[in-house]
This record gives sequence, C-alpha cells and structure tokens, in this order.
Amino acid sequence: YGIVGNYGIAIILLTVLVRSCMFPISRKQALGAQKMQELQPELKKISEKYKNNPEQRTRATQELFRKHNYNPLAGCLPLFLQLPIFMGLYRALMIDVELRQAPLIPGLRWCSNLAAPDMLFRWDHLIPIPFLTGENGWLGPYFNVLPLVTVGLFLWQQKMFMPPPADEQQALQQKMMQYMMIFMGLLFFKVASGLCIYFIVSSLWGLVERRFLPKTAPAQA
Repeated sequence: YGIVGNYGIAIILLTVLVRSCMFPISRKQALGAQKMQELQPELKKISEKYKNNPEQRTRATQELFRKHNYNPLAGCLPLFLQLPIFMGLYRALMIDVELRQAPLIPGLRWCSNLAAPDMLFRWDHLIPIPFLTGENGWLGPYFNVLPLVTVGLFLWQQKMFMPPPADEQQALQQKMMQYMMIFMGLLFFKVASGLCIYFIVSSLWGLVERRFLPKTAPAQA
C-alpha cells in the first residue's frame, strides 16, 4: 500500500507475489493433475479388471502411481502453504481500521469498502424474503457479484484440473464436489470483497499457469 496507495491494488500485488513465490510448487501440482488425466485409461482398466477385488485394485493403482512417479497427495501442498496468507488476510480485512471504507476504484460506489461485500445493487425489493434478503438475512439486501465470480472461477479450475471419472463412484464424487462448491458460494456471498479479489486473482493465475503448461504424451501400459 505504501508503494501503490490503493488497498485493492495492494491485495492484487500481494496475490501475485505469493503465487510467484509458489510457482515451482503449483507448477508441479498442475503437472501432477495433467499426469493424472493421462493415467485415466490405465486406471479404468485396473478398475474393470479388479472390479470384485478392492485390495488388488488398490495395490495395482499404487503400483501404477509409483511407476509413473505420481503422488496423489502432492496437490494439497499449495493449499496448506497458502492457508496462513488466507487467514492473515481474512483477519486483517475483518479488524484492520485502515481497510474500512477503502475502495477498489476511488470514486466508484461499487466495491467502495474492501472490508465488506462489494454490493453491486440493492435487491431486497426484487426478492422480498426477509430471511434471505433482509438486513440480517442470509444473503443480505445487496447483490454481490464478486463471490459469484470467485465460485465460477473455482468451478472452471475444478473442470480443468480434475481428471475424467474412471467409474461411477468417481463421477458421483465429482458431482458432489461441484454441489459443495456452489454451496460454498452461498456461504461466501457476504464475505469481504478484498478476500474475493485475492481468490479471483489467485484463480486467474492458476488458469493462466495451466494454459501454458507443456503437453505430455499419454501414459503407456
């Protein structure tokens, strides 16, 4: 903020700084997700071959991962590393007086308080349901667009990074994750706009990162 004089731009630059420092790890995560997509045909064959033998199926799957040097837990590391930054930013937006009434774009009414929802327009007269759009309602009296953009980017990332399901159980799990993401959007609807900006920039970085990844050949049996 001391350099740019705008807390919105400062949050964007903070996100770029964090993602730049984490680039080697997130690149490895993205390559791992890409490799998982390439292993899907082999995983499907294993699933069909050992349909009635879960223990053998697990052993064959682990052997396939070991052969191709793939760690299914590696994708969780960037999330854990970013968690302290997320918690710190969330805390700062909630209690720091300097961030109160700090606008994203000076002179614009929309997103004029980074410590509060962006409040694009008032919609309680369009949906007169007190427990939803009342002053103390679940969604609040203002329509907020940034949480919807955040969840939309999360779903887009999920579609890009998640491999095709190898069986019906995986397909059901992926559908459940999508529903959970939509539900999370409802929970995020009244979150501070500064936090949404952090997630939006981070998601866009991840999508661009994935776009420029080198393509690798499908795994052979």
